Amino acid sequence: MRGEWQKVTIFLRKFRGSLRSKQYTEKGHIKSYDTIERFIVMGKGGTGKTTISAVLARALSSAGHDTLAVSLDPAHNLGDVLGDVLDDKPKKVSDKLFAFEVDLDTQVRRFIDKKLDQMRPLYGHLQIFNADKFLKALEQSPGMEEFALLEAIKEIGNFDQSYGAIVLDTPPTGMTLRLLTLPDLTLLWIDELMGLRKKILERRAYLQHIEGSGKKIDNQDDPVMAELQRYRCEIKDIKSFLHGEGASILLVLQVDKLSVKETERTIKKLSTYGYGVRACLINKAPKEDPFKAYASSGLDDLMKAHGEISWIELPDLGEKISTPQGLNLLGKDLINFLHIGDFK
Repeated sequence: MRGEWQKVTIFLRKFRGSLRSKQYTEKGHIKSYDTIERFIVMGKGGTGKTTISAVLARALSSAGHDTLAVSLDPAHNLGDVLGDVLDDKPKKVSDKLFAFEVDLDTQVRRFIDKKLDQMRPLYGHLQIFNADKFLKALEQSPGMEEFALLEAIKEIGNFDQSYGAIVLDTPPTGMTLRLLTLPDLTLLWIDELMGLRKKILERRAYLQHIEGSGKKIDNQDDPVMAELQRYRCEIKDIKSFLHGEGASILLVLQVDKLSVKETERTIKKLSTYGYGVRACLINKAPKEDPFKAYASSGLDDLMKAHGEISWIELPDLGEKISTPQGLNLLGKDLINFLHIGDFK
């Protein structure tokens, strides 16, 4: 039992180390997204995260950048803010602005079906035990939604590279944090599985040597090892999209204690996972006596504690925010505050 706990401890240490590391050992296998600015917009429900995502996307497209806005939030409102009906395929909303909403239930089913199709050729003999039924049960398993969203992000990364910017309107904070850490955790599990598979192949080669078959087994010829290596490169591509050069996390909050506390926890957790925050966007910043509101909500202390983060005040435009003119007005201020130049 003690030995098993030691293995778990070593695994967790590796996981923490990998989260803090931004370096990749197999750079030749990683897709480059350096020419695409990716904005991961996070925030507590009700802070205006979706509105800010739409504002940023409109502003970027108005500035001349081909922009893709994507809603990963199961409670889709992006289309409502943009004033268009969206589905699960990119739709042209205006000149240089495209948007779509990921249908999470459909994405989970597609992810499970894809994995079944990939596994059947490798483990076809298990069909006599009705293994498909058990694999399909994974659809209801914890973590499937996060894995399905990773698959969606991979598909977004494979879209036409002409997009100069991609804005992700994310799910609730807890789910987004799990999503951001999933690539590192998955890479660790893949490495462990590859190690186990290598031992299996070595033992198989040893048995064949005893039997005198003389057949040499190459790890590269093993279909299971090949699939693990393929999936490893795929996950590294997703990690590069989320955490590589050009990716930025924006946190949206309002001046109230609950929003400030969640923002504080999120900054801390993101730091633990190796992610930095580019800016905190204070939505509906109070016009009258803002210092008093900042002090009473705890925002003043949070800003002082994280001087490395840009804190951007966005005014409350009231009903104007529901109009394209209001979105454009707020968007121009936002991209100026973020110092977004001609990155294309």
